Amino acid sequence: MDVKTVSVFFCNNSPIDHKSEIVEEFLKLIDKANIYLSKLHMPLDIKCIYNPTEYARITFELYVKKYCSTKKHIMFFGMNPGPWGMSQTGVPFGEVTVVRDWLGISGPVGKPQNEIKERPVKGFECSRTEISGKRFWGLIKDLSGTPEKFFASSFVYNYLNQQWMRSNGSNITPGDFKVSEMQPLYNICDPILIDVIKLYEVKVIVAIGKFCETRAQKALEKYLPFHSIQVHYLPHPSPRTINNNNWDKKALECLKKFDLLQYYT
Repeated sequence: MDVKTVSVFFCNNSPIDHKSEIVEEFLKLIDKANIYLSKLHMPLDIKCIYNPTEYARITFELYVKKYCSTKKHIMFFGMNPGPWGMSQTGVPFGEVTVVRDWLGISGPVGKPQNEIKERPVKGFECSRTEISGKRFWGLIKDLSGTPEKFFASSFVYNYLNQQWMRSNGSNITPGDFKVSEMQPLYNICDPILIDVIKLYEVKVIVAIGKFCETRAQKALEKYLPFHSIQVHYLPHPSPRTINNNNWDKKALECLKKFDLLQYYT
């Protein structure tokens, strides 16, 4: 079943400038991905799907319009929404307090089409903490001080707009499946990733986790074989990752190694 999302952005009748053209093109790519994903045959293990770029559209668009309206040298590349982060706020790695208090984004959040009681969507009323988002944005905040400093050169983009769950509400990601099972997904999300890279003229991809590192490399190899884009690996901030208690230190060392601290400090 096709899902047609009516963008809040397109309801604005003001003249379109260069910044809003980028926003418009990016939102079109998101909607294109959502249409293709709505037709995708999912593995049987996936019993429930949340897509915050649809039901949290207002706050998702606030993020895009406020922080993703200009060309960006650096893309921080995540996998998909987390249950207590982007699935609540519509913002990548969107831990509620960080999104509201530091990014300055808040607003009404709707409900997914098939909400399950084990994973309620409460929007900015959610009291749970998304550890990955708290760690990620906490580091960015410590380095940059203000969101404007970070987003002057960088932005955060997720490979997949959807959160996947089993029947008991437990999280399941594309990285949990065999490559052969996920090839139809890759055929959708890889070219969309490339289009986003070209739209923002990205030169450096900071891949958050091994899955994202692999997908970035594979997509570039297939669709931009003569590229000069750098792909760097950053450990994922998830507490599910083994021996990840000192993620801040590891991430800082990586950014220093990649010579990226100059953009934030």
